[in-house]
Amino acid sequence: MWRARVAGIVKIPSAARVVATGTCRRRVVWCELFSRATLSTVAATSMSCSKGGKGRGLPDGVWPTMITPFLDDEKKSVDWNGLDILTEWYIKSGVAGIFSICLSSEMFQLTNDERVEIAKRVVQKAAGRVPVIAGATFEGGLQEQAVLMNKMGEHVDAVIIITNQIARMEDTDETWLANAQKLMDLTGDIPLGLYETPVPKARHLTPEMLTWVAKTGRFLFHKDTTLEVPAMLRKLEAVRAVPETPLKFYTAKIQFLKTCLDSGGNGFSGVTPNFYPWMIVWMCEHKHDAEDRRKKMQRFLSVTDRVVAHKYPTSAKFYLAEFYGVPFKPLSRVHDAVMSDQDALALQSMKEQMEEVCKDLGVTPVHPLGHDYASVMESFRSTL
Repeated sequence: MWRARVAGIVKIPSAARVVATGTCRRRVVWCELFSRATLSTVAATSMSCSKGGKGRGLPDGVWPTMITPFLDDEKKSVDWNGLDILTEWYIKSGVAGIFSICLSSEMFQLTNDERVEIAKRVVQKAAGRVPVIAGATFEGGLQEQAVLMNKMGEHVDAVIIITNQIARMEDTDETWLANAQKLMDLTGDIPLGLYETPVPKARHLTPEMLTWVAKTGRFLFHKDTTLEVPAMLRKLEAVRAVPETPLKFYTAKIQFLKTCLDSGGNGFSGVTPNFYPWMIVWMCEHKHDAEDRRKKMQRFLSVTDRVVAHKYPTSAKFYLAEFYGVPFKPLSRVHDAVMSDQDALALQSMKEQMEEVCKDLGVTPVHPLGHDYASVMESFRSTL
């Protein structure tokens, strides 16, 4: 598992204790870490062991919301070979980590066993090269959700609480916070994260709620789906205002990416990397590049988002199969979308525009099957 280790045992004068041995890799092992921890002491211990020695907890950058490929059988079984191809492609494209078991994964259409096995497979394929996180609050009450969280926590680097699943939409913020605390109490020392999934209806946390989350010391990841820039910035500022918190803030809105990064956000977690992860990686890694170059990339990412979103996640599976030869079936358990010629032409035009932007900015695409991208694309164009 992707993790940093600190030699010895660090004594902390509270309910928190960090236990780790060996050499520093990438993640602090958080043990006996509860909401009453002395947060600044814990964070200081983890500071030097995150990506590049600069971050806290999980690394900054791109976290693809992983799609789940399915086989063309009666059950639409999970395509494990396809899952391996995706994992390898994400990593070779330079992502910071992988978000498995999310809405892109068709998480509500998976069984608990499938959820755990998919996350476990991704962790095994990643083999410690990047951290892997997974959603785990679904059916049932808090006790049942905690059971799955504990199972998932045996494999992944952080277990994600889906914000609209731990309280009813009509429940107060105080009820939501109380339920979050119960889940923390039921899951020991497992590192946690948050996902404001938009389906069936988003439960967006307030800045005050995120302040509470940031102060617990247990939460490492927040995927924000806020639809308005000022609201997103208020939430981001609430997180940044908590000294030494390990909580990282990733926007899910590709149109907001440049603004989020420029305002101190930590990166992106959303659907776009299922088409061209290297583009968003470039954006996150060139925060100090020339403004005109960054704006060029942001314009491309913004205007193509509607093409990406149309008939998603089927569109992503179709795109990878049609234009890269990935052995996927464009199948989904969410809907039986059929990709028309019009859809295919829109995706092809998007891909061609992506390649033009890559050429202008000096970005190197990564072929999902490990082939030399330039030669494969030249061969593909000759067939058109």
